[in-house]
Amino acid sequence: MRRRRWIALSLLVSGAALAGLLAATFTPATRAYLGEVGVAALLLAFALRAGSILCRVVRIAVICRGLDYTVPLSSLAITQSLSLFAGSVTPGQVGGEPVRIHRLSRAGLAVGDAVTVVVAERVLDLAVFASLTFAALLAVRHLWDYLAATVLYPVAAFLLLVLALLLALALLVRRPSLANRVIGGAAVRVLDRCGRSRRWLRFCPGSDGAERLVERIAHETEIFAASSSRFVRADPRALGGAILISILDWVFLFSTASALLVALGLPPSVPESFLFQGVLQMIAAVPLIPGAAGIAELGAATLYSRIVPTYLLGLFVVLWRLILYFLNIPLGLLAAALAARERSGGGEADRRGTENL
Repeated sequence: MRRRRWIALSLLVSGAALAGLLAATFTPATRAYLGEVGVAALLLAFALRAGSILCRVVRIAVICRGLDYTVPLSSLAITQSLSLFAGSVTPGQVGGEPVRIHRLSRAGLAVGDAVTVVVAERVLDLAVFASLTFAALLAVRHLWDYLAATVLYPVAAFLLLVLALLLALALLVRRPSLANRVIGGAAVRVLDRCGRSRRWLRFCPGSDGAERLVERIAHETEIFAASSSRFVRADPRALGGAILISILDWVFLFSTASALLVALGLPPSVPESFLFQGVLQMIAAVPLIPGAAGIAELGAATLYSRIVPTYLLGLFVVLWRLILYFLNIPLGLLAAALAARERSGGGEADRRGTENL
């Protein structure tokens, strides 16, 4: 029931924002332009989005292979679609990671190894995303005065935060004992707070269960640290392949907006659009409203108003949001149906198809 409320809230807020934006920018010129939208460029935008999703599926397979696991691509496609769906209906896209960890552990990976896969994805995403955004920022120096108050300083602060997170993660991987103390200490504090709260008391495992849980966390933390080191050192080809796929993923994702600009008869404005897409990704990562509904639409309209005429701005944002956000909903529902079928009839066959080499 709560999941349905999240979905309804995100779709309602996003739909209302798009409707308001379209109504505010729809003019006779917009109506006359509807028949001139470039179909080929529009299909290219959908293809770029599909390519980005495919890259993420293949990247999970490559990282799993680097950890000596083989997981069927069909299962990983369901996993990625469910992850996109969960990320679309939760604040800050936080729902995607637990879904992937759960699905990978069901496919035969140890929990610590599944966490390693997801963390490796996030590290690669942060590194590539930050690099592309920084490169785009350098390429649009002519806009720095315009962007300084609203974009330049927040982007710089975000990039510094990403660098700090990557350094902290590297330190935790190199020192498993420190990672164990940090993660285990956080778990103990959460359980202690949980035990003192009437609201959450029924979810707490009790003192005996808490002790076993802390031991399990310590065990999985050791697996995570060992798996991270094994992935980085044991198979350079897997790491190199994952980096290359991550670059393609983000280039495809950021290029979707440029393809939409071409579909509307506008210049692709690649550096500006890449920077704007980076800023919008930062906004989507803030855990405020599921799917950044409302905020993403207004943010896109504000940023792209610099390069998109007013009479096309609402149409552009609608198409952009349709491809990068609303498309995740039917994909997720289809993946949920396939996952239910997999559990009822094909679960055992799928688990046998996952090999720990």
